[in-house]
Amino acid sequence: MTRLGDVALFLLGMYLSMRAIAASYRVLDLWYTIGTEYPAVIRGLLGWGGTTVAIAALLGRHHRTAFLCGLLAFLLIYLGLYGVRHLFLRKPAPTA
Repeated sequence: MTRLGDVALFLLGMYLSMRAIAASYRVLDLWYTIGTEYPAVIRGLLGWGGTTVAIAALLGRHHRTAFLCGLLAFLLIYLGLYGVRHLFLRKPAPTA
């Protein structure tokens, strides 16, 4: 595979990392109705997590590195943005 393939695997890793994080938030989003929605929540977690693990297991060592770097890159970007969000949020106006 060429550099273009490694870039594609890196971007695929970023995409799957985003989808896995979104699937994990679905637990919180649907907690109020988890009694009826747990099959969909579990399907999402296993689907995106399983897809990520399956792709990582099927790739060769060199290509797996590009894929895992994409997973890690999105996670670090996500956590970094979460950490600096307070810089962009305004404090509420004081009430008198």
